[in-house]
Amino acid sequence: MTMTNKLGKKLSVTGKTRDMIVSFFDNLFDRKFSDAEKELENIKGRKFPDEEYQQGYLNALEGLLLSVRSGDERDFYNRLSMSGKTYDEYIKSFKEFRKLPVRTQFDQGYFSAWMDVIQYRVNLETN
Repeated sequence: MTMTNKLGKKLSVTGKTRDMIVSFFDNLFDRKFSDAEKELENIKGRKFPDEEYQQGYLNALEGLLLSVRSGDERDFYNRLSMSGKTYDEYIKSFKEFRKLPVRTQFDQGYFSAWMDVIQYRVNLETN
């Protein structure tokens, strides 16, 4: 299994899109923001099962890019506790939130992206 496959394990996206998401996260957390932006533009060109879902997913990635770039301690990502137990709790919370009946496809995509970034961090720490 390649490193990209290991880091992409259990993400909500598959195939080439998953590889692009992993590349986006790699660049983002290595603080290679221009490379992350380029990969985000490539992701925008991919087909998702639902357009509204895609908008939510991309909105979360764009917000994450801004948050990591700014380092603002008020942003959710910058306040995350980075431990394995906490990661599992975040993933569980996002999954439960996605299951609530009032959620739109946009919300589903948005929280799927957040689950993916947390899962990526779990995968990164366990490899």
